[in-house]
Amino acid sequence: VRSSAASDVYKRQIFNFLLLLGFLSGCDYLDIVPDNLPTLEMAFNNKSSAERFLFTCYSFVPEHGKIGTDPGMDVGDEVWYYSDNSADYSNKTTFWIAKGMQNSNEPLVDYWNGTQWGKAMFVGIRDCNVFIENIDKVPDLSAYDKETWKAEAKVLKAFYHFWMMRMYGPIPIIKENIPVSAGEDEVRVVRDKIDDIVTYIVSLIDESVEYLPLNIQNEAAEMGRITRPAAKAIKAKILAFAASPFFNGNLDYANFKNAEGEPFFNQVYDNEKWAKAADACLEAIQCAEEAGHGLYEFVNMSSTQLSDETILSLSNRCKVTERWNKELVWGCGQSGIRDLQVLCQPWLESNYSSDDRYHNARNGTFAPTLAVAETFYTKNGVPMDEDKNYDYSKRYTTQVATEADKYYIQPGYTTAKLHFDREPRFYATLGFDGSSWYGIGKMDDNDMWYLQAKAKQASGKRGNTLYSITGYFAKKLVRYQNAMVPASIQIETYPFPIIRLADLYLLYAEALNEAKKEEGTVPEDCYTYIDKVRARAGLKGVKDSWRLYANDANKPNTYEGFQTIVRKERMIELALEGQRFWDIRRWNLANQYFNKSLQGWDINQSETNEYYKLNTYFIRNYEDRENLWPLKDYDCIVNPKLVQNPGW
Repeated sequence: VRSSAASDVYKRQIFNFLLLLGFLSGCDYLDIVPDNLPTLEMAFNNKSSAERFLFTCYSFVPEHGKIGTDPGMDVGDEVWYYSDNSADYSNKTTFWIAKGMQNSNEPLVDYWNGTQWGKAMFVGIRDCNVFIENIDKVPDLSAYDKETWKAEAKVLKAFYHFWMMRMYGPIPIIKENIPVSAGEDEVRVVRDKIDDIVTYIVSLIDESVEYLPLNIQNEAAEMGRITRPAAKAIKAKILAFAASPFFNGNLDYANFKNAEGEPFFNQVYDNEKWAKAADACLEAIQCAEEAGHGLYEFVNMSSTQLSDETILSLSNRCKVTERWNKELVWGCGQSGIRDLQVLCQPWLESNYSSDDRYHNARNGTFAPTLAVAETFYTKNGVPMDEDKNYDYSKRYTTQVATEADKYYIQPGYTTAKLHFDREPRFYATLGFDGSSWYGIGKMDDNDMWYLQAKAKQASGKRGNTLYSITGYFAKKLVRYQNAMVPASIQIETYPFPIIRLADLYLLYAEALNEAKKEEGTVPEDCYTYIDKVRARAGLKGVKDSWRLYANDANKPNTYEGFQTIVRKERMIELALEGQRFWDIRRWNLANQYFNKSLQGWDINQSETNEYYKLNTYFIRNYEDRENLWPLKDYDCIVNPKLVQNPGW
């Protein structure tokens, strides 16, 4: 980058482009430039420094569950906030995207450049490349560790490519780092086609899995590192995305082409991709189960006897918040999880001090929407509008809870009919006006907290700040062991799930149904794996539930019917875990789901009859261009070969 003076300015632009793409490292102990090569040698001259470099590679894993940086949490239709700054964390950059404020001048949550609360993913890829190229030089590292660590770096590199593809579509494949001495044409990288990206990142995982451990042996120091089940699960996810309608034969992008005039998205639907995804899902499941992973079930270890309802609820709540439980195939990053819980936690009594309110409970400002509440099944395990025994038309009227409802709703309290006779996951996932909230200092389910969320009530709107705009609260994301009363305030973090076993079960059921759709019947394994998840939720199997309770008893027996069922099952089981947004995108249904009015109860009202009237707090105008996030305009100016995403 230091040749003739005539092109110095231009070459500085190219050099800056290298920086923007992350081809130069940004970590503290490694600053690779031609005059500082001994630093690179020092990074790999012993086991300890090499391991630090590996941890640097891990540091680029996006912080799942962290508000403001994880798009899955609040860019879709699952939650809303009362104002742009209601969370006071990360300035709500992801929420601004949900409100239509994404732009190509300074893109929000920019993972391409590592700005606006996004991580510099190309820096992560570059560091993985440096590690892979140099790890064999470490003199005091065993051959086993060299192969294992190299495999970890390759899987991380694959995951970072996948993360970027999912967000931006076609991206440059970075197989090797571009040397600083590269010429002008070499640094003008191009975006690769989706199928080529998928093929490459899957190949990285395939060549790595045999060197990865089945389990983490040193749990105290190494939890969160890549294992064989985690690698296979990531592969399954990637192939499922590649097979899904958005990436598989998407004619909407027929005119989105590279310099050779070839579409970035394949234009012919290939059902064989679903077969590959199904095979990968089954391999991941078998590997995970061999490693001891299984669906989490709560075991009461206290001396206080708990009801079956509470135990079932805790099984479906703690599958996320119980640290390193057996269902977690891969999860990491806890720095944002305290803040997440603070945002989800409602006030449970009226005498919180101002310090408690602002720093330890934000009164549910991370507010689930009515759309989420209505997604869950009835107690019969079928959708509300399909249950022949459920009065769907009167769901917004009110009803008084009885003693029989006490484990879910406060006896004698009046709340919406929508809140009665729902499946256990509804009560494990959501808090609402009148609902129980087990834990947080009260471990006897005969003496629980109950939310009172109307205006001026303890959990309701009591001022201009700190309240749930929808009237719903994200109970599922808060550890019941936390203590958030004025006398004792303690919030314990947990690793947020990137992939858990129930996710794989449902993904396999979905992929297998898609792969076999031409055969005219739903494969038996589809029922087997979806019913495993439903059983943990306290529900009958799919076929029995629809046969006994649904208007269309035959629905689970058809390809189209089962497709609808397994998609809804994913939305329910994985609710508020950052999965729904990406699922809706890969199903190519974003316009259908995200172009609706966002609604909740009228939280400004203190009287029951007024509170339980629907309130529309935002009408989204989701545009097609939002399916792929923009590259920064400056990047496209510096390197015209990149090609901006459509609509930006």
